[in-house]
Amino acid sequence: MAIKEIKKKGLTWVNIDRVDDEAIAYLKKNYSFHHLDLEDIQSETQTPKIDIYKDYLFLVLHIPQWHSATKHIGSHELDVFVGDKYLITIQHTKNKEIKNFFYRAMNNKTVNKEWLSDTSGYLLYKLIEALFQKSRPVLNTIGKQISSVEEEIFDGEPEIKEIRELAIHRRNILNFRRIIDPQRYLMSNLSHIRKPFMDESLSIYFDNMRDYLDKLWAIVDTYRDTISGLHITVESIINQRTNKIITVLTVMSAALLPLTLLSGIYGMNIDLPFSHHPTIVFLMFLILISVIFAAIVIMRKRKWL
Repeated sequence: MAIKEIKKKGLTWVNIDRVDDEAIAYLKKNYSFHHLDLEDIQSETQTPKIDIYKDYLFLVLHIPQWHSATKHIGSHELDVFVGDKYLITIQHTKNKEIKNFFYRAMNNKTVNKEWLSDTSGYLLYKLIEALFQKSRPVLNTIGKQISSVEEEIFDGEPEIKEIRELAIHRRNILNFRRIIDPQRYLMSNLSHIRKPFMDESLSIYFDNMRDYLDKLWAIVDTYRDTISGLHITVESIINQRTNKIITVLTVMSAALLPLTLLSGIYGMNIDLPFSHHPTIVFLMFLILISVIFAAIVIMRKRKWL
């Protein structure tokens, strides 16, 4: 069944882990939500937002989620209705973390007492706090991986493996940043809303969530700057490597040019000076080779090569 409930002292938490006809029928039968909100939860994706009505709030939250199979950070959408004495959470796809939180609140007496002994607004805060607290370990893991890539880059020549890892981390950081940014403004809005289930005492809690998301934002910003610096470093190393290769090829081409010219001249089918004295011709080749070798040695000493 996609719909599960927890009830305590008149407060109800309804968790819907799949949007289908049964879920929509349940919402229409038991609550008087605006039809546009019901349309929103049936659409595949919605941008983060908060709609304020007389008797309830409708929120669309995006939670950063780590996909271990593809090694990238995506977002999990959570639609929320919160009103007097009820909280409804709606998922478009099943989320392990939300499921665990729901069953902890159902089966753990301490969590049940802490989360469901106040208003629905406080329950909303506890759920948001628990979900975003799970984002910090993901950031810590990314930070360790970035440090590892940084050491590999500066310990030796960057290889394709390090360059690919750097690109993956850059994508993940940008995704995390894009997900977190709108949630900061949602928390600010929640801290200023005044409803019977969202009284002034909750302002400090949602302000605390805004501060926490700001800290995550600062960490992500630092990682972004680090990755940008590493990207510039890798580009510089690759350009330097390319320049060295081009320099070597240029020196080789320039060194062989006099020999090619001399061999071309004496390869012509006409009489030339010393053409009947092969020893002298070979001596000229030897002198040219000596001059070329001496030029290369001088350039090496002056660090032109």
